[in-house]
Amino acid sequence: MATTVPGKLRVSNDVIADLAGYAALECYGVVGMALTDEEQGVARLLPIHRLRKGIEVSLEDGHITVDLHVILEQGVNMSSVAANLVSTVKFILDQIAELTHVVVRVHVEGMRTH
Repeated sequence: MATTVPGKLRVSNDVIADLAGYAALECYGVVGMALTDEEQGVARLLPIHRLRKGIEVSLEDGHITVDLHVILEQGVNMSSVAANLVSTVKFILDQIAELTHVVVRVHVEGMRTH
C-alpha cells in the first residue's frame, strides 16, 4: 500500500539520464547510446557505465526534454523503434520519478550489425 508523503520530489538531471538510458537499452533494436565526435563526425558506442554522455536532459518551456542519441541494430524499422523508445522512456520517468509531460527526442546516430 502506497502512502502519500507531504513535500516535493527533486530529481537530478543525472538520475533522469540514468533512468532514460537504462530504459532505452531494454528496447528492441537499440544497441546502445552514442557520443558523436563533432570534429570527425563519427558516432561512438558508449559502454554501459557511460550512458549519460549519450543523453541530454534540459528544461524547455516548463517541460523536461530528454534527447537520446542512440545506435540501432541494422535492419530494424527506425520509426517503430523510435516510437517504442519515446513511450518506454516516458513511462519509466512517470512511474519511477513521477515526471509527467516529458518530451523525448530520439536521434539515431548510427546503425550496427550483429
